[in-house]
Amino acid sequence: MAKTKTSFLPKTFQAQFIKEEKSVLSGKTLKSQGNITYQYPGRIRMESTGNEKTIFVSNPFETYFYTPPVFDDVPGELTVNKTKSVPISKFFDSLEKGLKTNAIYEVKEKEGSVLLAFTKEGLNQMKIKSANLHFDGKKLFSHLKKVEITLDNDKKMTINLNHIKVNTEVSKNTFEFKAPENTRISR
Repeated sequence: MAKTKTSFLPKTFQAQFIKEEKSVLSGKTLKSQGNITYQYPGRIRMESTGNEKTIFVSNPFETYFYTPPVFDDVPGELTVNKTKSVPISKFFDSLEKGLKTNAIYEVKEKEGSVLLAFTKEGLNQMKIKSANLHFDGKKLFSHLKKVEITLDNDKKMTINLNHIKVNTEVSKNTFEFKAPENTRISR
């Protein structure tokens, strides 16, 4: 009887996140937290819920970055772009290849973690040099706790994940964004 192959990456996932990005220029660490929803391929929504609320939505066609108004008489800001390369979305998409060396990245396993060293092709596609995946127990996506990403410009980003729910139902309009009233839109 043939064994069914299962992908490391679930079709969808939802989780809470804490993201830390270290500035290459200042060396300061910017921190945000919130909720992330992902659907393969190329659909992601990250809502930051801390002091600086933002909504980032990307689908294969457009990318939206929304900052709500701070004061009632000041408009919110929405930037809309054609989707080209969104490193975080492309990164999650690349995990569909599993935790095995492939054309996009080489895999080095350690106890409790897996290092993905991106090949020249992967670097060109995603602008990511490496990603270190840390697990709590088994090396399954549902046990993923932290991802440390180094971008091609040496910028470092850490995403801590909690309460991961895999293969959940996700509404189609989760990955669309409609500007609220009192919003200035840049294209």
